[in-house]
Amino acid sequence: MTGGSWLDLLLRDAAAEDLLRHGADLARSRDAGTADRETADALRLKTLLHQRAQRAAELGALNDIALRLASLSTPDALHPEIVGQARRLLGADLAYLGLVDERHLRLVAAAGALTPELVDLAVPLSRGLAAEVLSHAAPRWTADYRTDPRFRHDGPADAAASAENMRGLLGVPLRLDGRVLGVLFAGDRRRRDFGEHEVTLLSALAAHAAPAVDNARRVRDLTEDNARLADRAAELERILRLDGRLTRVVLRGGGVEDLLHEIRAAAGGEVGFVTSGPPPDPGPGGAVRPVTAGERTFGALVLTGPAAPGDPLLLDRAAPALALALVAEQAVAEAGRATRDVLLLDLLTTPSDRPQDLRLAGLDASASYAVLVAEPASARPRIERLPWPAGTVTAEHGTRLVVVAPAADPEELQRDWPRGPDAPTAGIAGPARGGRALARCFAEARSTLDALRTLDRHGQTATAAQLGLYRILLDHTGRADLEARFRQLLGPVLAEQARRRVPLLDTLHASLTHGGRARATADALAVHVNTLYQRLSALDRVLGDTWRTPDRALELHVLLRLRTAMPEPPGDDAP
Repeated sequence: MTGGSWLDLLLRDAAAEDLLRHGADLARSRDAGTADRETADALRLKTLLHQRAQRAAELGALNDIALRLASLSTPDALHPEIVGQARRLLGADLAYLGLVDERHLRLVAAAGALTPELVDLAVPLSRGLAAEVLSHAAPRWTADYRTDPRFRHDGPADAAASAENMRGLLGVPLRLDGRVLGVLFAGDRRRRDFGEHEVTLLSALAAHAAPAVDNARRVRDLTEDNARLADRAAELERILRLDGRLTRVVLRGGGVEDLLHEIRAAAGGEVGFVTSGPPPDPGPGGAVRPVTAGERTFGALVLTGPAAPGDPLLLDRAAPALALALVAEQAVAEAGRATRDVLLLDLLTTPSDRPQDLRLAGLDASASYAVLVAEPASARPRIERLPWPAGTVTAEHGTRLVVVAPAADPEELQRDWPRGPDAPTAGIAGPARGGRALARCFAEARSTLDALRTLDRHGQTATAAQLGLYRILLDHTGRADLEARFRQLLGPVLAEQARRRVPLLDTLHASLTHGGRARATADALAVHVNTLYQRLSALDRVLGDTWRTPDRALELHVLLRLRTAMPEPPGDDAP
């Protein structure tokens, strides 16, 4: 149908064939040249009208797309929408979106992809077509990506391009407030020269996408921050509840075990309390918190297992409360121990056979006990760790420690006593039953310890029976007094012995021990009787004839026995 004017045909959006037929009709009826010019003008006008209608449609589509993008607030919904619209607008085989992530352009969404290799691919900012777009903040395109030498290629990106058979590629920047957020790509699987209109169209889409991407990212970050704040608020609520529960435990007089029960009930993981040695490795997700008060360390709370996120913070709050409970328990224990110390020492120093007095001191009136007195008192922790029988009680008495232990034989307490020069020194007496007998044994144990100290036998133990007469003799005599008396009476013998190099002191000791019997004395010394008589003559010259009299012989014999029990002082010349 060719009727009507050129204007009528153009208004009806007649096809090009209709315009050509109308021009041919005009050429037959009038000047052919004029008709050809009018036909060409009509065709150009139709093309222009079509282009403008297409651009109007595209602008309308862009407006619709902008509204659509603005309504999407999450990256998971927004990114696929952007690449889908880009593919439709340009009629491209493939579209994908990359966002700047630190030192990479990370591809976050793709439309029309044949493989999953594009999504989550990280392209260095200095490689590929993306580097050109980002460095210039302007669109860049290539008719054949794989063979274009104008930019540096990236191995993983090229592998993905080969998998997609990508050739023609256009990239435009997502710019916002002077920043480039990323790059929007559209590509074909054939050579394609992108025209100016296509570049403009994809750039317009990118201009709408940039604020939407930024807003979605902010919404995501805000959502994550809100989630973290909600988690933090929940953790704080848990901690406040735990604080309230721990406070109630303390107010009602609960102890350490009660607090640990509350802590374990509040925590998601397993909570243990380690009081000795280094705490164990809590493993992944676990935590260790020391329990301290001032400079004192009581142990550590150890969190293991599938712990909840706020469990380490729970331990932070629980450790001080547990430390305070431990301080209180130790204070009560110290007060109780001090009371028991006073009651026990009162029983041992003020004899009483009343059963109630023994019970107050922690003793059984019907049981037999041995009494041990040791020094120094600072060794109390070490001594209390020994395997004492059940029912043993201890008390500090000045610089010494008193131990009253159930025992039928006082030597039983020596079996597990520590050995060595740094071991405590102890005197033991017993057995005893009743308050008065215990007081007597306490006095004997003290005198035994005094005798050991006088004899310089530090780090050793002895019972009153084992020291025998030495304990009585040394009860009120110090080492210095013994040394002075020894030098006074037997110093001349030592001097003569050193001069003649003959063991006169041993000869004197053996003669006194064997009652002056020559044969027994010579046998004990392993010498001939004549040699013994020569030594005895020397002793007569030094000591005089009176050393054989009973009284003087007894005194000399006791001094020599004590001398044997004591370590040799430096400077002596005795063999």
